[in-house]
Formats: sequence, structure tokens, C-alpha cells
Amino acid sequence: MKTVLFTLFLFTKAFCAPEFGERARNFSIELLHYTQLETDGHVVISPFGVWSLMTGVTLGTTGNSRNQLVRAFLLPNNPTTLVDGYVNLTRTVLDPSTNGVTLSSKNFMFLDTGFNIMPEFRKTITGDFGAMIQNLNFKDSNAAQIANNVIQNTGASVSNVLRSDDFADSRMILTNVISFKGLWSTPFNVTDTTVEPFYDENKNEIGKVNMMFLKTQLAYSNLREMEALVLELPYGDDGKYCMLIILPYPKKKVTDIYKKLAENSFPEIFKRLQRDVDTYGLDEVNVKLPRFKISTNVVLNKPLNNMGVYDIFDPNLASFKKATNEDIYVSAIVHKAEIEVTESGTVASAATSAYFADRISSPNYQANRPFIYFVMEKPTSTVIFSGIYSKPSIF
Repeated sequence: MKTVLFTLFLFTKAFCAPEFGERARNFSIELLHYTQLETDGHVVISPFGVWSLMTGVTLGTTGNSRNQLVRAFLLPNNPTTLVDGYVNLTRTVLDPSTNGVTLSSKNFMFLDTGFNIMPEFRKTITGDFGAMIQNLNFKDSNAAQIANNVIQNTGASVSNVLRSDDFADSRMILTNVISFKGLWSTPFNVTDTTVEPFYDENKNEIGKVNMMFLKTQLAYSNLREMEALVLELPYGDDGKYCMLIILPYPKKKVTDIYKKLAENSFPEIFKRLQRDVDTYGLDEVNVKLPRFKISTNVVLNKPLNNMGVYDIFDPNLASFKKATNEDIYVSAIVHKAEIEVTESGTVASAATSAYFADRISSPNYQANRPFIYFVMEKPTSTVIFSGIYSKPSIF
């Protein structure tokens, strides 16, 4: 039995239906939870990229393989509903009309010589998912280079997405390349950036960071039920995209706060932010945020196992009968992501009084201890990139 490798590469660089979008964002929370367990807590991933890729994969499966994916990725059972929902959500999330934001998602399918896929699966992958299909000789030592050239020739801002080892035992490789470049609506002033200490949740210094500073009017809320402060940093000129930062109270761990997202959804958080803006007006917030770069390279097999996806990884149980007549299974789902956050934008211990003050003076939002961040498309609350910053470094 041959294997099929699903590879996912995400890259960000500095300088819908709402009901269907809910499926993607709920999956996002669970995926980050299990992925951070594999990466010692310091991580960036693209839940939307993973979800997009695996939604396409689901259409090629049958039996328990399909049932497990449907449950884990919160997909509708009806294939037509699934495809229509995916198309509408993707069109909304990837809307290019926002000035200051560039966002694209591209799908690729590479097939080994002599490997055939079902006509209906090909039609859906190319038509509805916009995938480019390329036939290659996987035994050719130049296969990876050829595939990478195909990806780059479409305008992708990444290189060396695939390696020679990826082709060794594979017959089909699906790849999603998603990129985001967002300029802050109000950029940080480079001259205000200084080296400052970074602490753990118990206020023990664990390193230094280049701490950026910004004082401007922003949506800000004290979520006592989550024991965290939430700040919205918008990109571009229309508020469609933003970075949502969740900063735990002192002595509260990021992992504990993250679990509370199950009871406090993103739409509810945005409603709370808007309600506070309506009540108090936009706060002039003193923001301190590390300039940072995080790269993650993780195999998602185990996180997906924890989410109930098993059969597609088992040579004896995997069923891809809607994709091909050949016996294949998934050897690995490789996720590579990178994010840079600087004074211009993203490419993906405050005083106790600041946590309980009721808008009397300018609040301080000092992200000088571990925090959670989400790069989001706000109208659908779709998480494009997400991660945890917990290991300080000078960048």
C-alpha cells in the first residue's frame, strides 16, 4: 500500500456564512490547544489553512475515515452543503478589498506518474477548491524542486515548501499555501521600541524582548470571567481584519485561559468589546507588545488523533474511495508556519489596578508575560493564524 502525504505551509510577513464560519473557528480553538502540547507552548499555526486543506481531503473519504473527519472538523454531512459553505466562507475571508492587507490561500495537488484520481474528486478539487493539479515522477530526484517551482510561479511568497523526502513513498501530495501581510491601522513608532524584560506568569524574569509601544484609541475589555484582558489591534482601513490579543491576569497560565475560550466564543468577545466601546467610547490605551517572530514545524498526526481522527493514518483502515481506486493512507500532515509582528504590522506585569479599573484613566496593556494571539477576519470571527507567545527573544 502506498502513502499519500498532505503537506501544509503557512507564511506571514511584516511590513460566509456566519453559521458555517462557526465550524471553522470552533475547530481552531481545539487545534491550537493540542498543537501547543506538541510544541512546548510557543507556537504559531494557521487553523484556517489546516481546515481548508482537510475539508478538501474529507470529500475523498468514505466510511469511518470520513465520519472521523466530519466530527473533528465540524463539517456538514451533505457534500453539497459542505462545498457551498466552504466556497462562501473562503470568498468572505479572503476578500482582498481591505487596503493595507494582502491575504491569499492557494491549493496544489501533485500526482505521481500513473496515479489516477476519480473524475468527480478532480472536478471538485480544481473547481470549488481552486487547486492546481500537476503530474510528476515522484522517483525523479528533482521532483521537489519542480513542485516548489510550480508553487512559486503562482506568486506564492515562499520557497522550498516541499522536500525530496516528501516524495519518497508518496503517490499524491496536497499542499495549501496561505500568506497574510497586514499593516496596522495605527503603526507603532519604531523610535519608542526598547529592550525590556519579559516575565512568566509568576513575574519571574525569563528573558528580554524588543518591546514596542503605542498609545492610541483601541477596543479593550477586562474579561473577568476569563481572568484576562482583551485588546483588538486592527489592520488596514476598514476593521475587517485584526489581531486579537488575550493577556491573562498575573499568576494565571495561558493554558488555563485558553480552555475558557470554549465558554467564551469569539463572537461573544467581539460583542463585549463593542459593548464597552458603546458604553465608554474607544479607550486611549498604552500598549506594550513584543516585536516577535515565531516559526513552527509540527506533524499534526497526534493533535488530530487527540481530536478523534485515526483511520486516515492507518494503512489497514484508511478509505479514500471517493478520491482514487488505489489503496492509500495519510503518512503525515506536516504543518509549517511562520509569523512576524513588527512596528508596521504582521505578516500572521501590569499593575493590579489596570485589571479592575473601570475606565477612569488610560489603561495599560503590557504584554510582558505569556499571551495568546489570533489574526482574524472579524465579520465571520474566522481565525486565520493563531498562537501563543511564551519564550522571549530579541527580534
